[in-house]
Parts: sequence; C-alpha cells; structure tokens
Amino acid sequence: MNFKAPEISVIILNYKNAELTTKCVEHLIRSAEEAEIPIQTIIVDNSAPETADILKKLLPQDDVEIIENHENMGFSKANNQGIHVSKGKYILLLNNDAFVNSECLKGGIKYLEEHDDCGIWAPKLVGEDGSFQVSCARLPSIKGLIGEYLLLDNYDWYPGLAEWTEPHDVGNVIGAYMLIKRSIVEKVGMLDEDFFFTVEDVDYCKRVHEAGFSVVYDPKFSVVHISGASQDKGWVNDPYMHTNRVLYFQKNHGNLKAALASLIIKLGLKRMKRKLG
Repeated sequence: MNFKAPEISVIILNYKNAELTTKCVEHLIRSAEEAEIPIQTIIVDNSAPETADILKKLLPQDDVEIIENHENMGFSKANNQGIHVSKGKYILLLNNDAFVNSECLKGGIKYLEEHDDCGIWAPKLVGEDGSFQVSCARLPSIKGLIGEYLLLDNYDWYPGLAEWTEPHDVGNVIGAYMLIKRSIVEKVGMLDEDFFFTVEDVDYCKRVHEAGFSVVYDPKFSVVHISGASQDKGWVNDPYMHTNRVLYFQKNHGNLKAALASLIIKLGLKRMKRKLG
C-alpha cells in the first residue's frame, strides 16, 4: 500500500523484538486497508545491528520505511527521526506492542477533524484479554509524587477512569498511542530529546496544553496493548522513570520543585526497596 499522500504517518520504534514489531505492522496495514486510510509506516530500529536484517525479511518493503540506528537512541530522538521524514496530515506515535484496529484509526481522525482545539487524541488501552489499562492521568504534581512514592496511592489518576464512556480532556496520555496533528508539531516542536525513555510523552502533553490545545482520552475506542512488553524491569527498578520525573519538574516547575521531587522519590524508593528486600 504505497500512497504518495498519506493521511497518517505512523512511527513505530523497534528494540530487539522484530517479531513483535512485525505483528504490530501487520495489524496496522490490515486496519488501514479496512478503514481506507492511506498511511505511511515508518519503523525506527533502535537495535539495527541485531534486528535490521530480520525486519527486512519479515516486513513488506514496499509498505514500510526503516530507519536504522546502530545504537539505541531512546524514545524521543528515535520518534523525532520518524517525524522528520513523515508526510501525513496526522502523526501517530505507536508502540510496537499496540495492535491497531480500523475503527480506532477512523475515530481518531474524525475527532481531530471535528475539534480544532484538540492537539492529541488517544484511545483506551486494553490487555489481550480485554482488561482495562490506566493510560492517562493528571499532569505530575508534588502531591501526586507524595501519594505514589510515600503513601502508595495514585493521586494523579482520575477516579472512576475505568467507567468513563465519553471523551475527556486529560493532563496526559501515554505514548503507546498518540495521534497528533502535524500542525501541533509545527507549533509545539519535536519531543524533548533530554528525555531518553519515559516521561517524554507527559512532557509533550504539557507543552501541548501550554500552547492552548487539549489532550483527549477517548474511551469510545480501544486498542490492544501488551503492557510492558518493551520493558523487562519492574517499575521500582526502572533506570529512567525516576530521574526523568525529576527532569520534568526541573524543566516545567523550576529547580526548587525539582529538588523537592527528587527528595520525595529517593525517600519513597528507599522505603519500597527495603520492603521488597
């Protein structure tokens, strides 16, 4: 499916899992054909020395563009590489462990076309068994960090989220499925490459809000997502999550709040690791 003028440019990162990426692309191409939506599929391979040849064998070369990175560039930089070569009116950042359906593709475009004030649209994410996944939240706050790290409660989550049935303007959505207007990227800029992996999606959503646009979570549509398929470490031991949260506060709220965030996180991690033995 080789279109000169794609409506959506879909950017998918691969890191040492060519088979999963191939499954993701197969779902995407099939769903785009069913929806009759011309797409541009861009794979950014962050493990090219190990997986580039496999991807070339598994993926239809006429339908997919592959950018080969000979070292792991992380989430922000690799997605920015894809954005630079994208041509669509809309840009979809899609995890390789998320499997798109045609209704979701059509629903996202329709919503953005009908709502000029919306900059990012995201569907509900569900597991392979249909189980609900939390995929949106309020923007990070000191209160939220205290709840998550010290009280083990998520104050930044929305109460009753699983029961929502209508679209909501939310603080942020996760980067597993983010449909973005190209005009938003032109106004807001690219993803911040200071974030290597994790929190860059939160930071981008904040920037979109600051530019005067909404970030919409739409539970009318859902996408199957194998949560954590691209990560093999637990949340507490994530090498990027905690430092990037401090970086987020530094960039968006200044050094004082960043120092406070760092203290809360360090105390919380020390306490949690002690409990885990």
